[in-house]
Amino acid sequence: MENRPPSGISNSSFIRSRNTASRRFTIDTSRAKSNQYVVSLCSKKIGIIEYPDGRSDKQPCDVYWHNVVLSDMNKIVTSPQSRVNKFPGMTELAKKISLTHSISSMQKLFPDEYAFYPNSWFLPAHLADFHAFYRKAQALGKTEMWFIVKPDEGAQGTGIYLINSPNQIRNVDQRQLVQEYVADPLLMNDKLKFDFRVYGVIKSINPLSIYVAREGMARFCTEKYEKPDSSNFKNLYAHLTNYSLNKANEAYVHSNTLQDQTRGSKRLLSTVFHQLESRGVKTKRLWHDIKLILVKTTLAMLPEIMLHYEHHFYDSTGPQCFQIMGFDVMIREDGTPILLEVNAAPSLTADHIVPHPGRTLLEGGQRVRSIVDEVIKIPLVRDTLLLVLGLMEEEYQNNSLKGETKSLDDMQTIKQRRKPHLSEIFPTRYGAHSGHLLFLDKAMYIYMQFVQLRSNVNITNAGLKQFVRKCNLIDIIPVVHVDAKVSEINYYFTGEKRTNGNGLPFHAFLMFLFFIAEKKFVLENDLLSKVQRLLSFCDMSLRRYGVRSARLRRAEVDSTIGNVEIYMLPSRMARNRSGTNGRKQNFTDDNNNPNSFAHLPKINERL
Repeated sequence: MENRPPSGISNSSFIRSRNTASRRFTIDTSRAKSNQYVVSLCSKKIGIIEYPDGRSDKQPCDVYWHNVVLSDMNKIVTSPQSRVNKFPGMTELAKKISLTHSISSMQKLFPDEYAFYPNSWFLPAHLADFHAFYRKAQALGKTEMWFIVKPDEGAQGTGIYLINSPNQIRNVDQRQLVQEYVADPLLMNDKLKFDFRVYGVIKSINPLSIYVAREGMARFCTEKYEKPDSSNFKNLYAHLTNYSLNKANEAYVHSNTLQDQTRGSKRLLSTVFHQLESRGVKTKRLWHDIKLILVKTTLAMLPEIMLHYEHHFYDSTGPQCFQIMGFDVMIREDGTPILLEVNAAPSLTADHIVPHPGRTLLEGGQRVRSIVDEVIKIPLVRDTLLLVLGLMEEEYQNNSLKGETKSLDDMQTIKQRRKPHLSEIFPTRYGAHSGHLLFLDKAMYIYMQFVQLRSNVNITNAGLKQFVRKCNLIDIIPVVHVDAKVSEINYYFTGEKRTNGNGLPFHAFLMFLFFIAEKKFVLENDLLSKVQRLLSFCDMSLRRYGVRSARLRRAEVDSTIGNVEIYMLPSRMARNRSGTNGRKQNFTDDNNNPNSFAHLPKINERL
């Protein structure tokens, strides 16, 4: 499972020696910026040749490490065998409003599965809905309600504030997100509110592979928490866990050693888990639930990740993209984890600023090592590099005893110390729990048939009308009514009453699908069943136009170990790819179409 080919590369062309000495990998860090120190350090540990200024001979590197998603990525990363640490469009997809749209679509289809995300409203478009929710809650006797307002473009806690009434929103015309505030966080003896930064790695989407880091970060507020009221709701040091905010407080506790961090304002996730265990919290169950949140959130974002990849690399084979993601999770008093935000570019720095003796941080400070960041981020980056280069198994199996004694007492310590920092959670570990959520890619395949991917990722009015005609949906929504429906949906997504001509994004198209499904399949019990029927109907309708296939999701089973590999963009795979046993594997669907799968085997941990 670890040595998979990158997108667009068949297994037969992805043959690497098991001996790393015979193949020196290369990495371009010319655009790594703040990531460079840790990435350079990890590259050196692994033996990767680094090019901090890029290669002068213009030859491609095996890995490109960028600080942010760059619009010219396809001009910089020209080899399909290269790996780049960013997915196109991911920065936008992880923003507060875009993430909310992604999860909201899944909540409509799988309400129980996505209850881990707070009720949210995008303003200005959802202002009326927010008022209606507030009035209904008041009528039911719920008087103590608090909400957190987050600017869409905000970062590191800037511009965030608390309200307990819609009338307290400072600017109803600003693009912002309003969420129900988690007013019952789990606290420990110090009574400081905290959250977790859990790191996930999307190794690839072709095949789809998601990992989680064993170690993460716990971020603590610097003043004791009390449930918000009119006297304390402006005290953000008690309500927001953001490091960028709390580090300026004189009460912030910096950690110089691993022992210090057990009481610090920034602690290891494992440290806090041990502290929670002593309080009777079932941390194994909690960790299980957190990993499911990572999987479900990634699956919600996946259709648009596919879309942006196809758009960005429209005229090229495309490299394998991978990405480290930061998931911010808070734990309720009852032990339930709640997703707060997703960070597409979590900080990978391993130092921090501490104030000069006798001064506050506002007066300046000095940059020093952060032991907590080092313990978290160096193994995270190191294992990510090993993972995408296919070296993880070799590293942890062959090198586990290097330089170590072999006494019986030491063996357990060695085994634990050499445990990989990353472990796969989809599809191998949690496919059985959440494989059914891999659903909206079917809508994306249809969507991409009516979008001019070379120039746009939105569907225009003309594209929607073509969709209605070719899918035989005119009896549900006549073509002449499409424009009015587009205007209505556009306002819901942009807050603008006039359409700007850019078309509707994917989740707005889903609203269009939901509308049609509700009208066409009224006898079905729930929205999910209606949408399933509609997608099957559209698929059958489009076959007469030759739209079938090269894009449908494809699942394969590795006969040697029984694991499922799911290819989200099989059109980028070589046909009749060689299997692990060296024989050609020819796949057909129910209509004997090669390389097409309308129906997938159930995803299990082992088949």
